[in-house]
Amino acid sequence: MKNNYLNSEEAREIMKEISEKLQPLLMEGREYYSEITKTDFGSTGGSVSFYENGILYGYSSDNPDEISKHLDEVEEIRLSSLVSFFPVYSKVKFTFKKGEPVVAEQYTVAMYLEGFKNKIENNSSRSEKTIKKELLVRFKQEADELGMFIDSTEYYDDATMRSFDFMRNSDDLKSIYHLVGGLESFYFKYENGKIEAQSVPALEEYGLSLLTIENIEVEQEYKKRQEAFEEGVKLRHDFFRSLGTLDDRVIYLRVGGFRDHSWPEGSTSHNSCKMRVIHTPETTILVTDGLTDIYTSPRFDQNLEYNGIGAEFYMEFYGAIPFGVMHEHFAMALINTTSQIALGHGDIKKLMLSQQYVSVEFTEEDVELWVNRENKANHNLNSFLTPEKFLKDDSFGVILGMESKLVPQKVPFNLEEILMISIKPVEGKWLKRTKLRSKDNDMVKAAKEEIIESWQTSGEMNLVPLTYQKEYIQTSPESGGTQLACLFPF
Repeated sequence: MKNNYLNSEEAREIMKEISEKLQPLLMEGREYYSEITKTDFGSTGGSVSFYENGILYGYSSDNPDEISKHLDEVEEIRLSSLVSFFPVYSKVKFTFKKGEPVVAEQYTVAMYLEGFKNKIENNSSRSEKTIKKELLVRFKQEADELGMFIDSTEYYDDATMRSFDFMRNSDDLKSIYHLVGGLESFYFKYENGKIEAQSVPALEEYGLSLLTIENIEVEQEYKKRQEAFEEGVKLRHDFFRSLGTLDDRVIYLRVGGFRDHSWPEGSTSHNSCKMRVIHTPETTILVTDGLTDIYTSPRFDQNLEYNGIGAEFYMEFYGAIPFGVMHEHFAMALINTTSQIALGHGDIKKLMLSQQYVSVEFTEEDVELWVNRENKANHNLNSFLTPEKFLKDDSFGVILGMESKLVPQKVPFNLEEILMISIKPVEGKWLKRTKLRSKDNDMVKAAKEEIIESWQTSGEMNLVPLTYQKEYIQTSPESGGTQLACLFPF
């Protein structure tokens, strides 16, 4: 693809400097190349390979020391500095030889397809030869990320087939999307040594004709899980709508980091970690939307028996609270952290069924505020709880499982009966060694029963106010102070 991204004086100077540094390192008869993709946060790729006498040499444990050392030295000359001049999501191929300047070429759709073809034909992970492969991806913007919902099936020369839900080259698919200015869907088929592609909308200038199929063939087990997954989502959303008005807007969570546990459906290509807002006639519910997703991998549910972890978590507030307030409320961060504890536990459903009510303690630092996928920190603890009433030794507690007047505790889904687990803060006076912190199970049980009875007697049940403060104080790490907002009357 012809580009003008390296025409500036600064870019030409960097190109010249890199070429001069490379020349003493390069060897005659070797054709070098490196591929780098520009991302939101920098770049990926950059390893150097070369052809010599028709043989490709890249990083391998089988390489002679001379080749490994040579590649290390060449790679020390950072080509990635040139990628900064290209648009985000560009993939750039650098080629260079002894005595010649570096050439930088932005990938075209045709180059991506040729790359897919080469990877299919050179795949050595299976003894069987791939004779056909189809991939269909549907794109969806998810807050600040591009979601890709991918089906892919490979056919082998031993008459077997395999389907899976993502492609290791998902960065390439994302790059194609941005290169052409956006797509609804993209499809390619490899067969008889040839590869062709289609899309919606059709983009003939990129060699993409109009996509004429809605689905590709998948193996039976994969299809069975797909259908169970879709049915589970439908049943969950139908249940949410039975409670009130389900806001169409989705709250996408930033989950999956170093200390996080993946949600059941888990994917590298799209975000399965979500929350939703439901406005009922008298309350507002903030609820997880995906902890009961079907496990897409048989590794976690071989016999297709479970709706994820068998539970969704929620907080129910007095009155009609706007979506925007819920989106930034401390409760969102608290629900997420509670969900992470449940995922780490391994069988929260069994625990809740055996104990009915469970108490959990947090420090303020335990609750990750930067969980909003839209790059906003949720308001901190002081916007919701009064420290003098709720904190004890810098910790606060919640009770899981308090009944709601509206939300049933058990809901039948397609594979199992799932639990709806409420979260409600408990006052600091209960965080004592003679109460919830006791090592005596009977003391803990008695304390929980006393708390539950007080909530039942008052009629508040699981309900919580917008804030326990006198005013709703919006505070977050990025605000640099406090901002007073109207307090919802309750």
